[in-house]
Amino acid sequence: MIGACQARPAPGPSSIEAETPAAATSTTAAASSAPSGSIATLVVNDGGPDAPLGPTIIATGMPTPILSEEAWPAKDPTKASDDRKGVVRLGYLRKGQVAEVKNAEPSVKQSCPEGWYELVEGGFVCGRYATRDPADKQLKNAPHAPLTDGPLPYQYGLNLTNGTPLYRRLPLRAERKQYEHGLAVGKKRHKKTDTAEPVGSAEPGAGGADAPSYLGGAEAAPGGGGGGGGTETPWYLQDHKGQKPQVSLDDIKGESGLINVRMVRGFYLALDQEVNGFSGKFWRTTAGEFAPVDHVLVHKPATEFEGVWIGRDAEPRKLPLGWIFGKKARKFTIEDGKVKGGDHLERFTIVKLTGKSQMIEGRGYFETAEGFWMRDFDGTVARPTKPPADLAPNEKWIDVNLKTQTLVAYEGDKPVFATIVSTGRHDDFDKAKDHRTVQGTFTIREKHIASTMEDNTASDGPYSIQDVPWIMYFHGSYALHGAFWHSMFGHERSHGCVNMTPHDAKEMFGWVGPNLPPHWHGVFATKENPGTRVIVHE
Repeated sequence: MIGACQARPAPGPSSIEAETPAAATSTTAAASSAPSGSIATLVVNDGGPDAPLGPTIIATGMPTPILSEEAWPAKDPTKASDDRKGVVRLGYLRKGQVAEVKNAEPSVKQSCPEGWYELVEGGFVCGRYATRDPADKQLKNAPHAPLTDGPLPYQYGLNLTNGTPLYRRLPLRAERKQYEHGLAVGKKRHKKTDTAEPVGSAEPGAGGADAPSYLGGAEAAPGGGGGGGGTETPWYLQDHKGQKPQVSLDDIKGESGLINVRMVRGFYLALDQEVNGFSGKFWRTTAGEFAPVDHVLVHKPATEFEGVWIGRDAEPRKLPLGWIFGKKARKFTIEDGKVKGGDHLERFTIVKLTGKSQMIEGRGYFETAEGFWMRDFDGTVARPTKPPADLAPNEKWIDVNLKTQTLVAYEGDKPVFATIVSTGRHDDFDKAKDHRTVQGTFTIREKHIASTMEDNTASDGPYSIQDVPWIMYFHGSYALHGAFWHSMFGHERSHGCVNMTPHDAKEMFGWVGPNLPPHWHGVFATKENPGTRVIVHE
């Protein structure tokens, strides 16, 4: 069985056990949330309602670690010196993040010659990875703060072209001509409407009339097209017969210091802002890299349904609840054992059920509070379940049912939130395609507002999604998180993680522990700030 949703190493205890001032590790991770469930406004002090009142620091590292003491964790805790025993990583800030500190002057120690800043929310940050100057040149390419007014923390874009270069800096015209020659342009313009659409029929190596001026038409580029410098045709200029290229993440690494990676069609980028360069327009990503706008289709977010907060704001619905996901679902009536179809039911309709059900001619039907009957294969049902025997009074916990593809959050024995999810696809016959979600009892280990997930898989090639939103890891690389790239909720769909709509994931992110202090980007569970229990079963 292939592992779950593979993330780039998180900047915490699970991946970086020891840290010294000269050995910080970079990652694409994300932003912050208030423990109440609302996301804190992450901006430079502008006098707004969430602006810090005292002295502040601005994170310059990606990430900027937050430690429990003025020291770095030991790689081997059993061999730690007295001043490093018990030191743990509490969380981290992202580059550009503003955090309030108790004192403007840091505490200089041998472990951090630049001095340690103590955060008002707890924890310590080494001054090597922070500044008090908003004009510091290290902040030049810092990403904008996560968005707070919708279900997604960032804007996202879909890469449309095999081989799209992800540049480390804005390229010159000659460099674009060299490295983008032969690529099918990701979009074309309609003369009448001037609207953009993906190009689905462009052949590899096509330049021609639609090629931008910087590619120089059909003129041959230096290095044999694509800038590789060899005679072998690069993978992204080969004809893959409409299939996903069978390449690895190592295969798509850039061929020069200018290019970080050659993206596969279908990769997603987290977009920071659009920038104009001498060689054209680019999207700068939240990681500070640049993708040509020609090859990126901006994702348009849509919230098709929202989970139910049971008992909140006079919400009348309670378990059991039915979710409709069949596109041809109908309302049914049953009289004298005969079933009759009625009006159409929209996809993702949520219906309150009475608890009564019938089996007729091998099909299950569930009675709704409105009086009609819901057919079993038109949707799924979320039902209450028995709490764990060792549950503390009012303890929060989450029940994920793989059979029904539902998630129900509880406080003690009281269900408080219910929704449908997409868990890992299972395959009993082909291990390469078996991505089933792990079963068992776990606790949330760490939370990230967003972090990049990428991996090679034996069956469908590599995938990469920058800044996957609202990640809550509970076992290894298995996590609850938002998924904006599909709407197959109620069906198995993922590589092992529990996919939720971005809206529902954001709701759960604010509800579960460990609590994320305001103005932090990620947090790791500790004894003082424990994670919420998660039970996964069929």
